[in-house]
Amino acid sequence: MIEKLTSAERAMRLVRDGDVVGLQSGPTQCAPMALVRELIRGGARDLHIVTLSGGIALDWLVAAGGVGRVTFAAATMEHFGMCRRFRRAVEAGAVGVEELSETALLARLGAAARGLPFLPTAGMIGTDLLRVGNPAVKVVPDPFGGPPVVACAALHPDVALLHAHRADRFGNVAMDPGPRHPMTALLPRAARRVVVTAEEIVDTGVLREAPERTVLPAFLVDAIVEAPYGAHPTSLFPAYDYDAEFIRSWTAAGGDEADAARFLDRVVRAAATHGDYVAMIGPERLAGLTPGGAR
Repeated sequence: MIEKLTSAERAMRLVRDGDVVGLQSGPTQCAPMALVRELIRGGARDLHIVTLSGGIALDWLVAAGGVGRVTFAAATMEHFGMCRRFRRAVEAGAVGVEELSETALLARLGAAARGLPFLPTAGMIGTDLLRVGNPAVKVVPDPFGGPPVVACAALHPDVALLHAHRADRFGNVAMDPGPRHPMTALLPRAARRVVVTAEEIVDTGVLREAPERTVLPAFLVDAIVEAPYGAHPTSLFPAYDYDAEFIRSWTAAGGDEADAARFLDRVVRAAATHGDYVAMIGPERLAGLTPGGAR
């Protein structure tokens, strides 16, 4: 088998300016933050971000000037507030948007994953999302005589970015039991290239001890990066919780363009590697995010 273990810097060479980039990301959960930081350090530009529910990962990329367009169902920091840089960029016309319902976005990716031109949903019937001239969604009659449905055109990201609990060096990726983000299995099957960071790299034999936890086989994955706490400051259940203090500090800074830029300079660009970032955050603080860790 081909070994695919590499560094974040080398893996992000698979992302080109202008690419459609799918982010496995909840507002505060399981975002591939180590790869997001590498994109920012590398000066990525004009990306078309696809995310079901964008949060701090989306807000950082927008604040860094790396985003030209976003396809999304939601953009929020949940109880921490709004994605303020994203909102300001959209209001200013600096970032284009395609807003979909959750079912419509999953249908677009699902069609791509299955090699279909489109999949139907009823999720946007009766909403204004069908009145904004989006060419990727069309109301069509049900050929079996039922009410109309919305045909959602296939969406093929150029690159999918994900984070997981563990992987082997060949690209087999495993997730521990618990709530799973719906994009984890779907997004990489729709994308042309797939990059995954993992908390730890293990022998293939370890994955075979619990084969039901392997969510991605090696042939779907182009690059694997070992990145302990690679989702920080978002959570990776059940390994660690989100860093509430850190997220609050970003939402405070995100209200002002200059403050946001200084924040990214301090916590992203000042750390040349993921290891440098982990050292800067501090092992004691990170340990406090784990079950039974220091508080």
